[in-house]
Amino acid sequence: MKLGLCTWSYNRTFASGKMDMEKLLYVCANDLKIGGVDIIDIHLKSQEPDYLLKIKKLATDLCITISAVSPGNSFGKDKDVDEKAEVAKINSWTDTAYLLGSPNLRIFAGWAPKERHAELWPKVVKSISQCAVYAAKKGVTLAVESHNSGGYLPTSVETLKLLKDVGSPWVKLNLDSGNYHDPDPYAALEKSIPYATHMHAKIHKLSPDCRELEFDYDKIFAILKKANYRGFFNVEYEGKEEELEYVPKSFEMIRRYMAKYGTF
Repeated sequence: MKLGLCTWSYNRTFASGKMDMEKLLYVCANDLKIGGVDIIDIHLKSQEPDYLLKIKKLATDLCITISAVSPGNSFGKDKDVDEKAEVAKINSWTDTAYLLGSPNLRIFAGWAPKERHAELWPKVVKSISQCAVYAAKKGVTLAVESHNSGGYLPTSVETLKLLKDVGSPWVKLNLDSGNYHDPDPYAALEKSIPYATHMHAKIHKLSPDCRELEFDYDKIFAILKKANYRGFFNVEYEGKEEELEYVPKSFEMIRRYMAKYGTF
């Protein structure tokens, strides 16, 4: 297993202007001492090639892998023109991931009123399938992340159905350890992890002594170890405390579990 950071962990710090991608990469290398980063789209200043190549070179010089690029998107639009725009957006970000040397592009299925999920589902499947054809030409895997708050993929049932319906080897999972709303989210993680190409280590409530109070990381790491998961496990801190203090604490916690379960 490889340890990395999802840049969302520092989202408030980015928004304040105290962080940008260049600074973030130095923090990863010199302070957090990790080997990977998953870049949220809004944390890049642009998609211009000159800028992206600058970021890629700095990451390479610091021996950091850009493990995923993560745009925001939502398929299943009512108007075809809007749906085509979402497909074009993901294809554009596939180009960005390719230029940055990232093997994965994290995407969403999207959001819609629950009563319309069944109606819009075929459109979601079609759009992701189209994006997969384009991604295959670039050698970029689309890593779908389940999501709540009205998303099409609140549980592992819908998530694994999407993979089956799309049926492409270029569509796998960005498996977030805290997103599933299954009755037993840990059983859902265990069922889903064979399809994971990339993972997020969700952290919501971290105590001052580095204990996660919402998610059971003993259960999570038992699943990781049993599955022999060897991809990136990227910390995604979403707590309310000061990010500059609590993101390093998050890595302290994750490293403690890595040592306990021998998942280095």
